[in-house]
Amino acid sequence: MKCRKNIQLTVLLIVMFLTLISCTSAVSHSESAKTTPPQQKDWNYAFHYTSDYWNHYDFSNSFIPTQNEFETLVSVYIPQIEALLGTPDWYTAIAPDADTVFVNLEMGGTPHSMVTSPAKGAGETIEFSILLSFDQLNAPADRALPHELTHSVLGRSCFSNSLEEGICDYTAARIGVNYFPFFEEYDIDILDFFTYDVKIALEQFYDTKKQNEMFDSVGRAGGYPYSLQTQDGFLWYECSQSFVEYLVKNYGMEKTMQLICEGKDEADYQTYLGISYEELKGEWITFVNNYEPQHTIEEYRKMTKAFFAQ
Repeated sequence: MKCRKNIQLTVLLIVMFLTLISCTSAVSHSESAKTTPPQQKDWNYAFHYTSDYWNHYDFSNSFIPTQNEFETLVSVYIPQIEALLGTPDWYTAIAPDADTVFVNLEMGGTPHSMVTSPAKGAGETIEFSILLSFDQLNAPADRALPHELTHSVLGRSCFSNSLEEGICDYTAARIGVNYFPFFEEYDIDILDFFTYDVKIALEQFYDTKKQNEMFDSVGRAGGYPYSLQTQDGFLWYECSQSFVEYLVKNYGMEKTMQLICEGKDEADYQTYLGISYEELKGEWITFVNNYEPQHTIEEYRKMTKAFFAQ
């Protein structure tokens, strides 16, 4: 099972960003793909619900106000994730002849969302289950759904939870409802945006020792180093995204995905990226520490207010 954090750091840019946005349509963009991926599969989609959620709860302020909207987003997001990550053949190791994605949905009161790994279902289907948190569902911005669907497309657990959660957040920032149009309109580099987010949070909440501990936890082999429902857990996700953003920008999506999907331990940074983990980590930390923001917090606040008031 893959978990998703849901904690508020009100001083962070991402919180300011999330609280100002309202629902629009999903969009597809990829700034990182350098080559044209193979032909994507034309999936059929089937859905199963454990309850009639949309008749039981008010999701009028949610990114999925109706069942049809949810099903549309799933069918739109999966091909976008395939194209963004360059993984149109992700299903072949599970069920190479599959023609249908079967999605089981459960909405619950858990503080974070999660998804089961995809498996071969009855007939020619790929099947997985999503649990979406009510807390995340009632936000107008959609990070949870593309994040969890990315876990499903990845198919297997990465040797590093930091890399896996980082690539899922990388995807969510580019195809989630109301994300990419904001960055595009103001010509904001997403790596810069989230690096600034990490930088100011570390400076305001962490002394040098704790900063070093947080940095050291990113990109390493192993599981979650912090409880997800804490400030540390929230910032670890942000750092992991910044780290993956840095990898994609400097080494390309293809090599980054090879590391995530095929790597077995930290030695494989050298195998797939041509640089040791420690050297790469040092470069990224230097990048974060020396980062000069593209805009001030006040400028970001004004831009978000102007954009989402349209």
